[in-house]
Amino acid sequence: MSQLAAALGLPVPQTQEPTRIAWETLPVLRSWLDRVRGLDWDVLTTPTPSRGRSLRNLTVNVFHPFELLPAAWQERSFPWQPERDGEREGLLESAPELVAYAERVFADWTDFVLANAEELGRRDTTVVSQRGEIRFSALLESQLEHARFHHEQLMAFLST
Repeated sequence: MSQLAAALGLPVPQTQEPTRIAWETLPVLRSWLDRVRGLDWDVLTTPTPSRGRSLRNLTVNVFHPFELLPAAWQERSFPWQPERDGEREGLLESAPELVAYAERVFADWTDFVLANAEELGRRDTTVVSQRGEIRFSALLESQLEHARFHHEQLMAFLST
């Protein structure tokens, strides 16, 4: 568990009940989406002072794992390659495209949580990635903390 989180550069969170964690992801992603919706392209593509990454890049970096999590739970595989976020963000060439991408991921993730919340609490599987094995609950919690971390960057950047 700690190997994957460390390889991803994420803090190693204490494992908690996956249903609750899944529910906790929704307001974080919703808030992110609410903040980027309506921003102009220049703001979305300007490097942030804290990490030099644009909000477009950070949006892809935060939302793409949630795009992968339903399959990770069902198929026990998490093929996230954050080093390829630049390729993914390059496909999003306007503010409406970026927002539509995040909205789609958020809607799909919300549908997954609604449909599987009860089962998530009963079955905590081991997920394999190219960086090692991890319990789904720990993977989910790592992604929640990852989203929260970048959400703080988003908020700081928008308040300047």
